[in-house]
Amino acid sequence: MPSFVDRYAAIAFKTFGGFSKSIKSYFSNIQEDLQKASIKYTLEEYLSMAVFTIVVFFFIENIVFAFIFGLLGFSPLTSVFLGFTLSTTASGFIFFLFYSYPITMAKTRESKIVKVMPFAISYLATMSSSKLPPALAFKTLSKFKEYGEISRECGEIVQSMESFGMSFSNAIKRQAKRTPSREFRDLLYGIDNVVVSGGDLTSYLAQKSDGLMNDYRRRIRKYAQDLSLFMEIYLTLIITGSIFFIILSSIVASLSGGLGTVSLQTFIVFILIPLISVGFILLVKSISPVEE
Repeated sequence: MPSFVDRYAAIAFKTFGGFSKSIKSYFSNIQEDLQKASIKYTLEEYLSMAVFTIVVFFFIENIVFAFIFGLLGFSPLTSVFLGFTLSTTASGFIFFLFYSYPITMAKTRESKIVKVMPFAISYLATMSSSKLPPALAFKTLSKFKEYGEISRECGEIVQSMESFGMSFSNAIKRQAKRTPSREFRDLLYGIDNVVVSGGDLTSYLAQKSDGLMNDYRRRIRKYAQDLSLFMEIYLTLIITGSIFFIILSSIVASLSGGLGTVSLQTFIVFILIPLISVGFILLVKSISPVEE
């Protein structure tokens, strides 16, 4: 049964498919990003979804904004003009989200691939050392969901062979063009060259695994150093600074009879510090070399 998104895409393509085909030449760069982001829609379908969403939201926002400005006491003409202006701005923002979404998703997938590559390639090298055929090794790796996006990439290679009848070499090269990770792309091309030339695949994978593991250890050490620095900044500036400010403001308030001190202190303790703490947590997670 088709999902809601699939049904939405079908309706959008039926409505704006012709228009999307006429403008797709202006957005050809998105096609590659859609493939790298593993978004299973053609460029025409994706553009149709974008146009359909923008048109629907534009009319809804136009009516809602005009109604709100009318309630605020603006004249009908002014309300319509302001509603149209805000709706146009909001529609432009929606278009920007559709335009940047494939790029953002591709970069996210690239980061996830880099984080699990050392372990996935180490396992691939182990299977190769047991004389397992490369195609079967990739099929086995695709079933291990612990390797995240690497398993997904291997699954695409297996699908190209089993569903489209491609050779292992052609499937590897096809996925190398689609993967968002430069490191994984180079690895796939290297595997293809070794297999085609009859080289020692086990030795190649073992060498790559050692290099990736060394790079992973380096990133772990750098992450530990950055984490120590962030903790010092957090404790010194945020915690100690907040305590010092609360004590100082209490002393000043007792001497000058300030009335807003309690409200300011409450804002700092219950709103500002938690928000900054959440920001630090997100920052630490974003630079972590370990896949969550």
